[in-house]
Amino acid sequence: MACNTMARSGFLGGAVTQRTASKHSARTAVCVEARKTGKKAPTKTTSSKKTGWLGKEDTFNFAKYYGPDRQLFLPGGLLDPSDVPEYLNGELPGDYGYDPLGLGKDGGVDKYQAYEVIHARWAMLGAAGCIIPEGLAANGADIKGATWFETGAAMLNGGTLNYFAVPFGIVDNKLPLIAVIAVEVALMGAVENFRRTGEGPAGYSPGFGKFDSSAFDGADPLYPGGPLDPFNLASDPDVAAELKVKEIKNGRLAMVAMLGFAVQALVTGEGPYANWSQHVADPFGYNLLTILGDGDRVPTL
Repeated sequence: MACNTMARSGFLGGAVTQRTASKHSARTAVCVEARKTGKKAPTKTTSSKKTGWLGKEDTFNFAKYYGPDRQLFLPGGLLDPSDVPEYLNGELPGDYGYDPLGLGKDGGVDKYQAYEVIHARWAMLGAAGCIIPEGLAANGADIKGATWFETGAAMLNGGTLNYFAVPFGIVDNKLPLIAVIAVEVALMGAVENFRRTGEGPAGYSPGFGKFDSSAFDGADPLYPGGPLDPFNLASDPDVAAELKVKEIKNGRLAMVAMLGFAVQALVTGEGPYANWSQHVADPFGYNLLTILGDGDRVPTL
């Protein structure tokens, strides 16, 4: 993808580019950063070939996800490209031209993109956090309040939280609720402050090595890269553009999954792992229709 189609895409890893306000300066930043690092700026207009995770050649079709001819949220015939708002021009990852409420017409597209990406990342972590402890507990792990909506109640009732469940047993790391809250508030407060100010502490990152606070100077608040990309997954601009699309697509799925977990909990009184395992064991006897058709079922938590 040429430099003139990479506005606001930035880098996830390797050298860090600075998010700029205008389309022209964003495009320039990508090209200049590519020259500084010796990496090639995105030059392909339609696709990029690379080696995939399993060693086979993988092709990413840029035109499908970026630019004016990208895939939209409705197929051709149901949505005319001229009906897509002008501010959704295919420069942002995951832009399918969908904004039915017109939230971006006030010029706040960057703001809403940041909100979505941050919520998407939390949802991906949350979905894993809902499923994994419950799955471990169902297979013999001693985890208190393993079902996600029971964790807080178990701790309020005097229980403690075993944070580390490993295949060979549970690490004795019992944390009371007040300690968990204090640690989380301190850590998240520091992280959010670093993101807000665009600064960061000195430290060490595997694969990146030691770094000082200047490593975050001018970092993109959404895709800071550098020490936060220890595997250097997105040092290539083409790869960065692809990973951003994959991230937001998985994040949107996770946000829907979290909503689904909440609805399932209200309807069945069980967690996602229990729902899944019962459905797999009896697909025709335990599914949406049979659950909603069970007149004796009382929604509980």
